[in-house]
Amino acid sequence: MNAYADTSFLLSFVGQDQNTLAAQAFMARMTSAPEIPFTFFGALEFNNAARSLVFQGKLNAAGLGRMQARVVQCLETKILHRFPLPVYRHYEEGELLSAALTARYGVRRLDLLHVAAARVLGARELLTFDQRQRQFALRCGLQVLP
Repeated sequence: MNAYADTSFLLSFVGQDQNTLAAQAFMARMTSAPEIPFTFFGALEFNNAARSLVFQGKLNAAGLGRMQARVVQCLETKILHRFPLPVYRHYEEGELLSAALTARYGVRRLDLLHVAAARVLGARELLTFDQRQRQFALRCGLQVLP
């Protein structure tokens, strides 16, 4: 697999929401550890989104701890793989995508940055449950799963 997972997919995979079963079933079909890149950008976005769920009352501190422990487990088992993301290339790609598509499609900043990261890292697939992210990734030439 040559995929990049956005925050919506990761939150579902390691947490409990309406897409958890779909994320887990998708990953269970993998015949080997997928080694999905987990960048500092992705970690920040994941952790901030998970902490926002606590703020919103959708997750408690224990649930947050379990999700973060699951991420560590995914790193240890090579489901996720720490991967450097050159910031200058990430932002250059983001600007190119923005110039080409934002005025026409109203792309959200984090959608833009996740797709830019996927492209910079050479991913062919984007794992997401976010419908707007899916449409944007397709426009950028990525296959969208699950």
